[in-house]
Amino acid sequence: MIAVLDPKKEALLVQALRQHEDAGDRKAMALDCYQLGAFYQAQGQIDMAIHCIRRALVLCEALRDVQGVAMAYCRLGLLHEILGDFGQAEFLLQEARRRHDQIHDLRGLADDLGYIGFVHFQQGDHVAAESHYREALTLHQQLRNNGKQAEDWGNLGNLFSAQGDGVQARDAHHQALELYELAGDKQGMGNQYRSLARLAMQAEAHERAVELLETATIMHRDGQSALGEGLDQETLGIVHERQSRHEQAAACYQRAVELVEKTGHKRHLASVCGRLGSLRLRADDVDTAVELLEQAHVLAADVDDEMATARWGKRLADARLKTGAQVDQVRALYEESLSIYQRSSNAEGEAQVYVGLGNLAARGGESTQAVAMWTAATARFRQLGSEAQVRRVEGAIQNIWVGGRREVA
Repeated sequence: MIAVLDPKKEALLVQALRQHEDAGDRKAMALDCYQLGAFYQAQGQIDMAIHCIRRALVLCEALRDVQGVAMAYCRLGLLHEILGDFGQAEFLLQEARRRHDQIHDLRGLADDLGYIGFVHFQQGDHVAAESHYREALTLHQQLRNNGKQAEDWGNLGNLFSAQGDGVQARDAHHQALELYELAGDKQGMGNQYRSLARLAMQAEAHERAVELLETATIMHRDGQSALGEGLDQETLGIVHERQSRHEQAAACYQRAVELVEKTGHKRHLASVCGRLGSLRLRADDVDTAVELLEQAHVLAADVDDEMATARWGKRLADARLKTGAQVDQVRALYEESLSIYQRSSNAEGEAQVYVGLGNLAARGGESTQAVAMWTAATARFRQLGSEAQVRRVEGAIQNIWVGGRREVA
């Protein structure tokens, strides 16, 4: 349970709700519930936020307040997106869109379209995402809303980046940054600096990425965005890790965990816990690694993120193998990850899991099984053109009984 960071504000909001309940003022109660839900969302209390917004929705439905109903559906959609429940998120956002369209609220409709686009993007449907982003942008341009236009351009930039179009991505993020500056939105500006840093990382311009991330962090601190700053620190950790600055990377990841944990955002928390756990595993701090990777694995499964579940499950199996955990527990984790990678035809993932299964067999003295698993790994590494990985695994196969070496490093 995440602790409430501002109990005084919570008490004031609850007191106002109680007073309006006593007076039987349902309109005021609906507003109180909505504000309390928004408060809990900002505090990272997502379940409490959903409870309050659902109550606001019921009250607005009873009052036939279509605007209030639309706002509640939209907020609920965003809350379910945070939880990784994308199907429910889209359903709720489409309900909001229908209500906003019904009352000809272009501002609300434009926002809904952008949010629906983001849900499609999260699910990997780039065509639908771009269509919704551009519809939202057109409406926000008509409304001359700089801040929301910036959000749409930023979303398009992330989409172009995911598609490997760095030029369009950079142009879109610069357009977003300019509009956020006009709107005075430091949180939005910080997000664009982080996105530009990721593009710099792709171009191997790591020191430029560090500069951009430091600027992003300043913006997010000024804008009091714990999630934004947490993601900045995670990205900075990735840069340091790639440059073999492991102590700095660990410090960034630890700070990211502390910040993201406050927001209740399970998908991002899984990512930062997993990265820090993997780094601690490589440093042979196995107990800490197991704790972090267990958290990452559970969180990823909670939000139905299969790729993250497979990634952190495999790393958790590696860590538990080092602790001498029960063979069945370790094998179950490897097999879960292997099943996910096979369904998605992820040869790299399959290869890494086969290495782990080979290590598990070798630890138990099952040399024939170890060789079989490692041979499966080399076949996939060859398919990917990873000759260095092939040589590493083949070395383990050739030397499995030499000098007691029975494991791929």
